[in-house]
Amino acid sequence: MKRAIRAVALTAGLTLAACGNSPKPDDAPPPPPPQTLTIGIKFDQPGLSVKGIDGRPRGFDIDIATYIAGKLGVTPEHITWREARSDQRETLLTSEAVDFIVASYSITAARQQLVSFAGPYLMAGQDLLVRQSERAIDAPEDLDGRTVCTAEGSTSADKIRRSFARFVRLTTRETYPQCVADLIAGTVDAVTTDDVILAGYAHEQPGMLRLVGHRFTRERYGVGVRKGDLELQSRITAIIQTMIDDGSWRRALEAHLFATGYKPLPAPVVFNAPDRTVEPGDPATLDPALVNAAKAVAATSNARDWEGFRSLVCPENADAIDEIVFQYTPQYDRSLGAEIRNAGYTNTVTGVTQSDPNSGTFAFHETFTNVPEKYRAYFKDIDYTGTMVRRDGAWKLCGLTADFVEP
Repeated sequence: MKRAIRAVALTAGLTLAACGNSPKPDDAPPPPPPQTLTIGIKFDQPGLSVKGIDGRPRGFDIDIATYIAGKLGVTPEHITWREARSDQRETLLTSEAVDFIVASYSITAARQQLVSFAGPYLMAGQDLLVRQSERAIDAPEDLDGRTVCTAEGSTSADKIRRSFARFVRLTTRETYPQCVADLIAGTVDAVTTDDVILAGYAHEQPGMLRLVGHRFTRERYGVGVRKGDLELQSRITAIIQTMIDDGSWRRALEAHLFATGYKPLPAPVVFNAPDRTVEPGDPATLDPALVNAAKAVAATSNARDWEGFRSLVCPENADAIDEIVFQYTPQYDRSLGAEIRNAGYTNTVTGVTQSDPNSGTFAFHETFTNVPEKYRAYFKDIDYTGTMVRRDGAWKLCGLTADFVEP
């Protein structure tokens, strides 16, 4: 997009230099060339991003990318779609071959060293795809001695070997459809990547393939931009939040992912715009009641005193805040169930600020305990940021965001 804008300016400068004369008053200047974007996407992920026989891509990721482009002033006919396979994404960004990437791109600490992420715009989790007739594989621990396929550039299969099945045999292919073809042919026993991707392949092969339905990681899909481009990162993140707020995100989900049988997590908490921090305020200038209210939010959560917790929350936002808290509380996780029944957590207030007599912000850090090592990538530490508002003399929690702490 920046290249397009620079090109417009350069063209205008050359035109003036060549003519050397001012235009006649009745001569309307020609319209500027349209802005364009080159966006990296996948071509082979049913439900998320598939290139149709007419050459046009369709899917949830495409709707996300098109919405972002529209808010940046670029219409669909001026978008160039570029394939971004898993092992090519960082290179495409650093070489400026694309302006940004929307391609099931999980935010990880390692990738954040190379690119910047906006979002996230979807929460997924690693799972397994097996043949419909397979009854011995219901979790990653069942893969010892079996062969698992994933795409080149993905770390999914290696995660299984490190954390779940030491003696699994790993194989990679250039694309996931090649892995799926191997699974159907019987040359591999499972395909692993994120559940939202695998659900699409299962939907394409009814009665032949099935999704195991045991999500064992949490993957936050972000929009990849060039490392350090905080302006674009911030703009895209704000656009994603708008898409969630105005209902467009939900409509895209229903249009493309519900049909595959995928059961999505709630809309992710958007935080990366860029990442925010809350520094401790000057105790001399903080309302002591605000500090006590922030500590009470953490304390009631730690005690699992949800009635007490709700008494500190703005009623109109209670359901949304509950959804965030319960999504990251081990005891309420239905995917892992008994495997994490002994897991716990502790919240600690790390900072409180006050912008005026009736509004403030606080942060608290959540650390998980007694989590099986194999699920450490699932229960990463979390930094919460809460928005506090004073109503009728009492401080209430009226907004909450969450940010995974990458190891």
